[in-house]
Amino acid sequence: MRILIGWDGSESGEAILSDLEQAGLPNNTEVVVLTVADVRDIPTSPFLAQRISDQIEHLFGSDNTKIQEKLNKHLKIAEADALKAIKRIKEIFPDLQISTEAVYGKPARELIRKADEWNPDILIVGSHGRTAVGRFFLGSVSNKVLHEARCSVRISRRINTRKNSKTRVLIAVDGSPHAEAVAENVADRVWSENTEFRLVAVDDPFNRPEIGYLNWDQMEDKPIDNEKSRDWIEKVITEPTQLLESAGLKVSRKIIWGDAANMILQEAEDWNADAIFLGARGIGRVKRFLLGSVSSRVAAKAECTVEVVRI
Repeated sequence: MRILIGWDGSESGEAILSDLEQAGLPNNTEVVVLTVADVRDIPTSPFLAQRISDQIEHLFGSDNTKIQEKLNKHLKIAEADALKAIKRIKEIFPDLQISTEAVYGKPARELIRKADEWNPDILIVGSHGRTAVGRFFLGSVSNKVLHEARCSVRISRRINTRKNSKTRVLIAVDGSPHAEAVAENVADRVWSENTEFRLVAVDDPFNRPEIGYLNWDQMEDKPIDNEKSRDWIEKVITEPTQLLESAGLKVSRKIIWGDAANMILQEAEDWNADAIFLGARGIGRVKRFLLGSVSSRVAAKAECTVEVVRI
């Protein structure tokens, strides 16, 4: 397994290190920690330096040596941050193969570039900031990486603070090939015995794919027992349950009716999930992978870690 970690030394970065223990990483995982010296305000070449605005010219002059010295200073700081991250990761996972790389540039662009070049299974970044109402929102770097990276992306958030409790992983499924890939991805990981899994399928009346049609009993708040409903349940939630159980995982499952993103977020909060796994949707013809609205909303609003699996 290959993991690319975007590290910036912030509190968000600390959350990544703690979250790694709950990510089910196998011992033969290869990790690259990439730190990016964010020097967007510094001209990166003599050619640009000569054509820069009067303000930048005032700060740096036309002395290209000074520009390079400032770039090197930022790069050394990034390298030092990466070494700190490696030390911490080795304390947690002594058997992992870990290396570091430091570059300067725009953080999101450099992370995506490295992911394209190295082809990791997962790109892990942190989430930044809180809204006025208290829920997390994605920083600009995390948001861009989530939407434009070609590989799976894990947004690491809060640390599990529940004492003597099990790690809880919520898996959202909908019967699509993406959901099938999510279940297979989870089944292939190496999890501790203290990990619980919950499969959640949401019958969304506002955005139903063909496979998502299910007759629902509003009074009893459960599927109506008929052939169509049984076929839907078998495809959407029974098959991934059997896949996970065959991997020796402890699985519970739940079917909910309502808006998919809202129901996944609510279930994660009610169940006190540490991580949500769900699939990405769609591929643009010219652009990169495009997230479905459900994946995008869950990743942006969840209070726990979210891993969006791409196929």
